Amino acid sequence: MKILKIMFFVGLFLLIFQIRTGIVANYNMEKNYLQLWQLADKSSTISAKQEYMAKFVTALEDGYTKGDFAQNDAIWLKTPNNSFEANLTALKTLSARLKEIQGLNPNSFEYNTAIQQITAQEQGEAKAMIGVFTRCYDLGSYPIVWGWIEVIVGIFALILFLSFPSIWFFRYLE
Repeated sequence: MKILKIMFFVGLFLLIFQIRTGIVANYNMEKNYLQLWQLADKSSTISAKQEYMAKFVTALEDGYTKGDFAQNDAIWLKTPNNSFEANLTALKTLSARLKEIQGLNPNSFEYNTAIQQITAQEQGEAKAMIGVFTRCYDLGSYPIVWGWIEVIVGIFALILFLSFPSIWFFRYLE
């Protein structure tokens, strides 16, 4: 019976730890990186978008150098699509495009076409790219809340947590 109590409290601790870690990971990713992307996305002028985009790229590069990000959003079956560096390269092309069109006349056809292309890219492909950055961050900084590791730890914690109440419940049914 004592071992069941220990299992219960270990499971409870793991569940609380995993939830807390998930909250902290999301907060730190938002605070250190994603807020810059979101500010770029919200900006209505090319110069403001480009400024925030450049800061976002720099923050990602610095974070990658510090080891905040894993190389891939995968431990196994790595591809260019789940690669931090490949996605950063794609992000840099968007940043370069913003810089390139800053000199255009805001009333021109070329400027408006470029804005439409950038908006489409931000709204379309960017969600997947930001997802790769976020999961690389989780794997690099908080692996307990990354992908299948989170699932395995969560199931293990849940089994431990539910072991004591289940046996206690069934004992009283006898």
